[in-house]
Amino acid sequence: MPLPVTPSYEKRLIALRSYAPEAAGLAARIAQAIRPEVLAQPASLLEGELFDHLQAVGRQDARCVTRLSWWLNDLARGQALQHADAAAFLAEAASHGGPKGVAE
Repeated sequence: MPLPVTPSYEKRLIALRSYAPEAAGLAARIAQAIRPEVLAQPASLLEGELFDHLQAVGRQDARCVTRLSWWLNDLARGQALQHADAAAFLAEAASHGGPKGVAE
């Protein structure tokens, strides 16, 4: 079961799409792949974390892709995301996050 599409999800997706359409598309694909039912945290928290990370990617913040990788790997370890999906999403985020996005 994917992350639920709530009014706040739609609002944040539209806002992200306005300045970073590639990051918005990635956010939507991640939301579809996440299985929130296997985690103890509420779906609203996952939604917030998803958009916080993808907004940073869209702005090309320093280390944004690195921080996203930690979150995606945590989801994969918790079995809320397939490891292969996490790797694919991370590779795509690296192409959108700018040169500082993967800096150490």
